[in-house]
Amino acid sequence: MIRQTLASCIFILGLVGAAGTASAGKPTVAILGLEVIDDGSGIEPKTTQFSKELTEELRKRPKSGGGPYALAPGSDKDLLELKLLSGCENEGKECMAAIGGDLAADRLLYGKVEKRSNGYQVSLKLLNVGAKTFERSISDIVPFGEATGSNLASWGKKLYAKLTGATDQGTLVVKANVDRGTVYLDEQVKGNLSGGQARVAGLSEGKYKLAIEAEGHLRYEANVEVGGGGETVHQADLEKNAINDGKGGKGGDGVGPGGGDGSEIVTGSVSIDERPGGGYRMMFWTSLVVTAGSATGLTVFGLKVRGDDEDAKEAAIRAWQDDTGMQLDIDDACGDASRLLGGSPAAPDLLRTVDDKCSKGERDALITNVFIGTTAVAAAATVFFYYKGYIASKPSRESANKTMSKRKKKSGPTVTFYPEVSPIQVSAGMRISF
Repeated sequence: MIRQTLASCIFILGLVGAAGTASAGKPTVAILGLEVIDDGSGIEPKTTQFSKELTEELRKRPKSGGGPYALAPGSDKDLLELKLLSGCENEGKECMAAIGGDLAADRLLYGKVEKRSNGYQVSLKLLNVGAKTFERSISDIVPFGEATGSNLASWGKKLYAKLTGATDQGTLVVKANVDRGTVYLDEQVKGNLSGGQARVAGLSEGKYKLAIEAEGHLRYEANVEVGGGGETVHQADLEKNAINDGKGGKGGDGVGPGGGDGSEIVTGSVSIDERPGGGYRMMFWTSLVVTAGSATGLTVFGLKVRGDDEDAKEAAIRAWQDDTGMQLDIDDACGDASRLLGGSPAAPDLLRTVDDKCSKGERDALITNVFIGTTAVAAAATVFFYYKGYIASKPSRESANKTMSKRKKKSGPTVTFYPEVSPIQVSAGMRISF
């Protein structure tokens, strides 16, 4: 009777949720208010407040439109409340799947909070409502010093990402009224306009200062906010530079040396060494290639450690626990499995699989750490060789040019390089000014 009453109360919300899912094109997730567990000393108000705020941070992720799920409408319910209304004595898959069905959700995210000596232990589960199976479960300690404000928001993103596979990285799409130009984010070159458009991927969620420089136009600046797990489109309209529109020289009557016709008279000689620092330039490009290769290896193995290796390990742990009805140490499941293998454990083959998956993850993590060091060293070398080859050698070139006639009024073309190295991307831009 209680279950029928619950289903009737949220039937209309279920229909709205189904319509929302169809329009958004994403499966829905219901995130229930986390249940606070009494450790025997009573439940403190701070623990209850932490549980409520963490629940809201978790719900913000699908609300923002990023990630694989949309928040199921009308699903802002508490786990304890729905267990009582549904007559669920525990959190078994059958009963929780029924609650998820009543909320018209494709996935059900719920869990518990328990105060520990060093922080709050948060245990979360993600249930596939239709299949009635747990897709993933995690447990982590949130230190007391990180249980409020921006630190808590970061924990909400981290826990939601680990449980659902969502990412907090987004893409900025810049559309401009000029075909070509250089795109800056926080005063760093991030790409170039091509056909009036540029895409900057792999950006962490947050606010950035956008700038665009294009020949014959004034520098464009704006503040943009990039959302995680999706694309942010920004339309930029650059104003033409009335002084220098890129079609000719500046000033002059067009007569004589340095006039508006662009002609000039040059006499004298130039030093034979016209490209000082050439050896450093070659080393710059070599180290840039090494950095790119090392960063690629770092990305591949880093994603493997956080993705396939972690999934395989958790699947092996769940298989052993489901088969034996026993639990491994939440904080050190791999170490616990290794210790049990030294005795006479239950389901030794499944436990050995857990140990193998843990060992493979540790090996891949070691390789990832090696790539981190290699990338850092190569990137530092790249910066050093760039400075020596393109910046420090500039005075030598200027010294050679002093033998030129003082009648030269117009400087030659200059070439500027903009290298960009990060753990996920290596690129370089070039701008030629006449």
